[in-house]
Amino acid sequence: MVSRHSPRQGGRPRPYRYSCAPAIIPLMPKRWIVRETCPPDFVLTMPDAHPAVPQLLWNRGIKTPEDAARFFEPSFEEGIHDPFVFTQMRTAVERLLTALSTGEKIVVFGDYDADGITGSTVLMTTLREIEGKMGSWERETGNAGSRSRFQVPSSNISSYIPHRDKEGYGLQMASVAQLADEGAKVIVTVDCGIACVNEIAEARRRGVDVVVVDHHQFGETLPDAVLIHPGIPGEAYPFKSLAAVGVAWKLASALLAEARSRALDIPESYEKWLLDLVAIATVTDIVPLVGENRVLEHYGLKVLNRSRRPGLAALFERAGLTRGDIKERDVGFAIGPRLNAAGRMDHASVALRLLLAETEEEALDLSHRLETLNRMRQAATQEMMVQAERMLLEASENARLHVLWHEAWSPALVGLVAGKIADRYGMPAVAIGKHGSHWIGSGRSYPAYDITAAVQRVGDGLLTRSGGHVQACGFALADDGHVPVFAERLQQDAGERLTDADLGPTLDVDVELPLEDVSWPLTDTIGRFAPYGCGNPEPTFVSRGLHVVSSGTVGQDGRHLRFVAKSSLGTAQKFIAFNHGKRIADAPVGGSVDVVYTVGVNEWNGRKEIQCKVVDFHAA
Repeated sequence: MVSRHSPRQGGRPRPYRYSCAPAIIPLMPKRWIVRETCPPDFVLTMPDAHPAVPQLLWNRGIKTPEDAARFFEPSFEEGIHDPFVFTQMRTAVERLLTALSTGEKIVVFGDYDADGITGSTVLMTTLREIEGKMGSWERETGNAGSRSRFQVPSSNISSYIPHRDKEGYGLQMASVAQLADEGAKVIVTVDCGIACVNEIAEARRRGVDVVVVDHHQFGETLPDAVLIHPGIPGEAYPFKSLAAVGVAWKLASALLAEARSRALDIPESYEKWLLDLVAIATVTDIVPLVGENRVLEHYGLKVLNRSRRPGLAALFERAGLTRGDIKERDVGFAIGPRLNAAGRMDHASVALRLLLAETEEEALDLSHRLETLNRMRQAATQEMMVQAERMLLEASENARLHVLWHEAWSPALVGLVAGKIADRYGMPAVAIGKHGSHWIGSGRSYPAYDITAAVQRVGDGLLTRSGGHVQACGFALADDGHVPVFAERLQQDAGERLTDADLGPTLDVDVELPLEDVSWPLTDTIGRFAPYGCGNPEPTFVSRGLHVVSSGTVGQDGRHLRFVAKSSLGTAQKFIAFNHGKRIADAPVGGSVDVVYTVGVNEWNGRKEIQCKVVDFHAA
């Protein structure tokens, strides 16, 4: 759907006029897709497992008992690859250690999202640790090379994060010139840079070397820099799906290893204490939690729950999290949004400073600012969604992609709007806002439609910048008249490439399960599938033809639905459907329902019971 903005004379899009009353758009029913049954031969390899377990493993690409053992027991020693397998890692390490030893200025240039912020923190922390130990070593040995530099409290390592609206994504010519004029000799880009070919060429022309730490898509031409990117052509590193913070951690690990080999006093476990940061962005950047990422997240959550960072301790308190009980869901819904709120509503440096804070007083002050920004972000996003829903009331029933724009929308928040629309309608969505004279957009999609490639296909002569992943993109348009043209082209592209079978909200279901199989052994086994995320979602089950024996609402204003249902064999089970209180009529006592649910544990008042949490349900 192209939003119904009629261009004014001269091609300027007319802003959509809306009422402040919330739009009422019915939620589209989801189409349930139950995964195909795994081969019987695979089931026979696990004779002692719960009947559902082989299917759950097969659905996640685990097809041998050996793979299953590695999945259930992630090994740091066996599951983490040597960072020096990266083709250009040795070059990056040598350049950075040379800069540290000779007192050259290093700038860590990070993106403004949680991945760039945490990745920048990983490298800032590591470089400063080595810098300090290098200075101590020089003082102890009497090495005269640059001893005096380390005797002063200042550091030659600094950070730079561009303003999301004023500067935009990645290196810009202006920032390159500024950093070069300020004496930078090495720029390390984090979560950006792989597409900044011209900007990096300008940096090299000015005598500045660049190390690119990235995982994003790249163009036909790669920049003239030291590239630490698992996906570039010819790269030997075997795991291709690291988040940028994971790539930054690899560089940090290599730096620390080389520093130890040069007799610097770096503790053997130092890099493991950086995994709290890796755990955050591996979830927030929605990279697959499989392979090495699963190992990093498994151990990263352990470190996160024991983190020594004053900034994280203050953030936990503001978010109402309990140290020792923080899980990946808390990262995705409490920690990540707060870190991202800084760049969306003010400047990402607020979040970076929080993670780098060394005192409790500084951390408390910054966490308060971050909490305020997060609440502002929530309110602003809600207002934008009201406007978006008004526009969607006019959508074509034949739409295969939604494009919405409004000159009052904050470019920092359009990605959130696009994501909500894509989830609701089960189709790609793009939202575009305006900053100054530029229109800045963000898109969200699904594996069936590479939104970044689509934007680049249709953007010839219109785009000033673009980049992203298969399922998320960002771009900029410089002219008012380009917006409706871009929207029409993108809608046409989606219409040609997507079929009806690709569209509509769907719900993947792991396995059809008799209610009699919901048991404590199943619950205990499911817990071993965590941490959950992209590529390893929380297991879902469907039970059909259940007879509702009691039903009611709970929570404030009857927000949640709770019912008890029995199978045909008489097994009864409690179900809780959060935020489905208004659907009580769909689960009437005496009626029959099919239910998709997850299985977990509910602890209350010292008691534990199996909790079946409803994902979706409808009449049998």
